[in-house]
Amino acid sequence: MALTGMEESSRGARPEGRGRAQMGWMLRQVAHLATGNATAIGIGMVTLAFMAQMLGPALLGMLAMVEAYGRLIDQIIRLESWQAIIRYGSAAIERGDRRGFMRLVQFGVALDVSGALAAGAITLLAAPYVGAWLGWDMETQEMARFYSIAVFFGISSTPIGILRLFDRFAVIAWVEPGLALLRLAAVALIWATGGSIWELLATMIAVPCLQRMALSFAAIVELRRNDYRFTPRIDGLALAPEFEGIWPQILSANGTVLVRKATQELDILAVGAIAGPIGAGIYQLVRKFTLAAMKAGAMLQQVALPDLARLWARRDIDNFVAAIRQVELLTFSVAICFVLGVLFVGDDVIRLVAGPDFEDAGHPLIVQSIAALLFLAGSALRPALMTMGFQPQVFRVALVAGAVFFITLYIATPRLGVVGAGVAHIMFNLIWLPSCLLIFLKALKQERASASQPHRSPDPD
Repeated sequence: MALTGMEESSRGARPEGRGRAQMGWMLRQVAHLATGNATAIGIGMVTLAFMAQMLGPALLGMLAMVEAYGRLIDQIIRLESWQAIIRYGSAAIERGDRRGFMRLVQFGVALDVSGALAAGAITLLAAPYVGAWLGWDMETQEMARFYSIAVFFGISSTPIGILRLFDRFAVIAWVEPGLALLRLAAVALIWATGGSIWELLATMIAVPCLQRMALSFAAIVELRRNDYRFTPRIDGLALAPEFEGIWPQILSANGTVLVRKATQELDILAVGAIAGPIGAGIYQLVRKFTLAAMKAGAMLQQVALPDLARLWARRDIDNFVAAIRQVELLTFSVAICFVLGVLFVGDDVIRLVAGPDFEDAGHPLIVQSIAALLFLAGSALRPALMTMGFQPQVFRVALVAGAVFFITLYIATPRLGVVGAGVAHIMFNLIWLPSCLLIFLKALKQERASASQPHRSPDPD
């Protein structure tokens, strides 16, 4: 079987050279992702400029709320499988269990498909009730029903896990800018021909569907490249007992992600319900800027997680800690640069990208950039704790932080408007970051103590 990039670079290396090889490998993968993400972000900013100046704050806010509704239902109902694919797949590959790895993939695909079907159906059927609760008009409710098409295609989690496990970060990196370019071309055409919000909605549906199909195809090609033959199984979920602890792993990992993602989707729904579509439109612009910076953290997590999983499986604690330190240093540097950029040129960039109608986004962007700084500061802790098997503890921290987030959102948004949502994100991260750091340091201390204990021989008696 073909070796992954990290294994090729580190196998046979002397201990003192492993850290340098690991850092070099990580930087090469980051270069792939950074180039692809930077291209996608640049194209996305141009697309956002077209949409903001074409629609204005109110209609942009309407589209943002429809997308947030569909994404939230998807995250609540559909269980992500890529974390389990990496964790259990790394162990299977390390011990040469090819049959076990393929049965894990069959389980993951079955989980993806069943979750996507359920989430899409609920998105379709619940739109009138959720829309009435949020005060949407009939057109917005109809748009939310159409957006369920994108939710039905939510089957990319296992393919992403496969590509990350085999270090195919370049494939993941360049799918996004290609589709971003397609999205830009479609939006520019709609703008040039005087199209309506419905054509923009169709683009928002078509692009993620194409993305998921492209990732699925790439994953199948990668499996074949490594001499695996994938055959889907209708009863794939029944394979779960073969992987000890996989359901608690998936449920706790998804619970943590759900709490985090819910804060990133419910915030705009809350802003829209309180401040109306105009407030939602301004907040959507702010979110797009900060999410572009936060992608740096997600990018480095993608690179770090498979490597951390392999290092932890081998109990290579020194290189495990070194990898975490390197990721944290890189992401924190990105976060500092982002905050400084917002402080010095944020208002100018807003006027350039979105026009004068969005000039009220300046102060919310500053607050949101501070929240992004705290989020990026813990980029390596998330994959590290998941690899170490501490998802249940992280989930409990996320529940507490999420509760504080929603309380703050409820209190601050009516008083501070769009800024209140940024304050809620800061509160979430102020609880999450130090709590996860304490869990990590305590677990690391226990692991080092266990490793340092001498193995006692049985008494000769």
